[in-house]
Amino acid sequence: MKFNKVSLACLVLSGSALLSACGGSSDNGQLSPAPIASSSLSAEITPQTGATLVNSVLDKSFDFSTGVPAFGTTSATSLKLSGNGTTPSFAINSAEGTASGSMTFGSCIFTVSQSSFAPSHPLAQGKTFTVKPCTLSVATAGIKGDGIATPTTVTLLLGTINSKPITVSVSISATGVVTLNSFTIGSVTLVAATGATGAGN
Repeated sequence: MKFNKVSLACLVLSGSALLSACGGSSDNGQLSPAPIASSSLSAEITPQTGATLVNSVLDKSFDFSTGVPAFGTTSATSLKLSGNGTTPSFAINSAEGTASGSMTFGSCIFTVSQSSFAPSHPLAQGKTFTVKPCTLSVATAGIKGDGIATPTTVTLLLGTINSKPITVSVSISATGVVTLNSFTIGSVTLVAATGATGAGN
């Protein structure tokens, strides 16, 4: 079969159109990189968000090296939430004593049912107290919005003090929806991979 110059030009143009339709780019024919989150995600525990947020970090131990003023502790203190997100239970451990009970939301409301603390202590048996703010901060900055699970860290802010970071699994969709340990907890703004600050992925 013979081709004239016009036919050959048409074939070249058709091939270019096909590459464009298949998602090719003008940059050496490579696809553009996935956008990334421009910042970390801060998610406050409220009556509306509490169950989902707590479910995402159940059975994780949050450690506070210098204590938690809202708990009345001044030595290393840990908080662990367990059970289920709707009606979670808590366990607090420190060198000063231990306390456990139930937690409700608005922001974080702790009701102590068992305790080794003195009756006058904030963590004494029968005491109920509220910690505000009570917020999860997820290090999403720089994570790709490609839906792939990625290890990162999360901290818990109780009043004025942050916990040490713990490792979790996070994914971010192409629209910025953030999923933490299989629970959707919020959304972030996505930007081009070359236009954001923070740790790249």
